[in-house]
Amino acid sequence: MRAGSKRIKSLETSRFSPLQPEDAPEPGLPTPQWVRVRPLLSGICGSDLGTLSSENSPYFSPITSPPFVMGHEVVGEVTEDNSGFRAGERVVLEPALGCTVRGIDPPCPYCASGRHALCLNVARGNISPGIQTGFCRDTGGGWSRGTLVAHPSQLHRVPDAVSDEAAVAIEPLACAVHAALEAAPAPGDTTLVIGAGSVGLFTIAALRHLTDAGRIICVAKHERQRNEALRLGATEVVHPKETYTKLPEMLGTAAYKPELGKPVVMGGAGKVFACVGAPGTMEDALRLARPGGEVTLVGMPGAKSTLDLTALWYKEIRLAGSYAYSVEEHDGKQTSSFQLALGIALKIELQTLVGPSFHLDSYKEAIAAARAAGRTGNVKVVFDHRS
Repeated sequence: MRAGSKRIKSLETSRFSPLQPEDAPEPGLPTPQWVRVRPLLSGICGSDLGTLSSENSPYFSPITSPPFVMGHEVVGEVTEDNSGFRAGERVVLEPALGCTVRGIDPPCPYCASGRHALCLNVARGNISPGIQTGFCRDTGGGWSRGTLVAHPSQLHRVPDAVSDEAAVAIEPLACAVHAALEAAPAPGDTTLVIGAGSVGLFTIAALRHLTDAGRIICVAKHERQRNEALRLGATEVVHPKETYTKLPEMLGTAAYKPELGKPVVMGGAGKVFACVGAPGTMEDALRLARPGGEVTLVGMPGAKSTLDLTALWYKEIRLAGSYAYSVEEHDGKQTSSFQLALGIALKIELQTLVGPSFHLDSYKEAIAAARAAGRTGNVKVVFDHRS
């Protein structure tokens, strides 16, 4: 798949693909406390696309359990009263499968501190291996007309004012919230966001609404991406072709052309968010950070990343990863990435970033639309199971 998906159109949805439509039995409840949820909308994530094309790293292979129903970005409705939830209630799924979900007590140190996504026990407990719902054979997933099962700790009630279309994007927005709060740019920092797909746009929104970030510059390729970046809080936007021409000047520095390779930038931004996951843009992030600055890797990297790390070493840059969500400290209170994401959904008109939607029968067209989202002016493509 990895060798052929770049060369053969629609290989990732052909009969050779790891993804196939099947009539599958409903997943059972691992314990009586679990809740059955019928998906209403489910998003298509970049990690899903990477799984289908085998561009993702094999790193995760021992901590997933195929065959599984895909789909971890889910808004659904509870199908029957259980564990404090009522039938018909709308919920957003927090897909991380940590110690509490797995019935492991005492929990690992990360789960005990509220960082369930970093759980050390994702291959143990009373369900099969899996880092998240949508990558575990026992839970079901959002790409289904049937139901999935979730531990009550995974479910967040959706306020009436938040539409299904906004709610389905809460999970990726929560990832951006976590990244923004971990980096916590100061008002005097210049923050650079490289990439304006859903990850980059949600990161801009989280930076603007939940941190003290001052100037935010975004590198965005397509017209709608540029417009949405400005609407969501970016101060300025540049095209990728201007990365080493206009952008260094905006950062108060200059670019110098070496004998080989990309330009050398002596200064740069205090905080840089790499939101694409491609080797080239990750290296750009390092080169465009100022000495002593910080680069946060938000976009999921592919299987192989060959980078020139000289800028990391020479400018003493801190490189940090940001995965999923956590317990957060915000305005002096302890909350969660999901609750903060639900809190800003209306402010940023999150529902306007969702669509087009497809029925499950049209999954090939949906995946093609998600693959071409930036070029065609879409942000978050979803499956719609409501009719």
